[in-house]
Amino acid sequence: MITAELHAHVFMDGINYKESVARHADGIDKDAIRSVLREYQARGITLVRDGGDHYGACAYAKSIAKDFGITYLMPAFAIFKAGNYGRIVGLSYSDLSEYRSLVLRARQSGADFIKIMVSGILDFDQFGVVSETDYSLELVRELVHIAHEEGFAVMAHASGTEAVRQAAEAGCDSIEHGYYIDSEAMDIMREKHLLWVPTAVTSANLLGTDRFHEDVVARILDAHKTAISEAYHKGVLIGCGSDAGAFGVRHGSGVMEEYALLRDLLGDGCETTLAAAESLIREKFSVNS
Repeated sequence: MITAELHAHVFMDGINYKESVARHADGIDKDAIRSVLREYQARGITLVRDGGDHYGACAYAKSIAKDFGITYLMPAFAIFKAGNYGRIVGLSYSDLSEYRSLVLRARQSGADFIKIMVSGILDFDQFGVVSETDYSLELVRELVHIAHEEGFAVMAHASGTEAVRQAAEAGCDSIEHGYYIDSEAMDIMREKHLLWVPTAVTSANLLGTDRFHEDVVARILDAHKTAISEAYHKGVLIGCGSDAGAFGVRHGSGVMEEYALLRDLLGDGCETTLAAAESLIREKFSVNS
């Protein structure tokens, strides 16, 4: 059985983003965060890795998580290139000097790892389309190098074939989402022993909501499931993270849904790879824990 949620956002509730933001706008809603931790506790989740926010919600969750028997790992905030996607979860930089300053600020905020954004988000109305891909391999390599110099592992938000390949080549320690990943990126990830957290339930839970074109969502999900299976059989390490807090993905139940999906795809080897992923996260993504 799964005991780790490897990608969550405690500041969001999976229902309404605007209401979630408003809840923390004048100071973090401590009761809401405690409610989230109780959801994980009730399901036997003992490790949660947060994807960050700029409200201080994940830092507060970390400060009280041990009361719920949970190890809570977080980056404080995600870091993204100015003008690109990422404002909802983090802080921006215009040059490498600003980026380095944010890495140091994350350390001062108790970050356990650094999260960088190297792409935008999926367009669920158009197959194969991802917003904001204004990154280069050289830039991503330098972002990773700076974080590694400071002793941090790097979580990378990346979707789109080129962005995922860049994240892998640059040595990001974990790649989140990874939609439209190709075989070349999978091979690099296997060779570098990188972790992939595919968050498939974020698309699976859109089916039947009429939020986007159903046929496009179904095609995106089918392609992603095929890629997960291929990557696993190539020897890529797969982790279970749901992106809880995203629309349609509730804290607690979301990770159980992601686990069920991965179990169906990976079969008998599912438990082994998920346990190895959890072990890697505990070892590499816990600078301040």
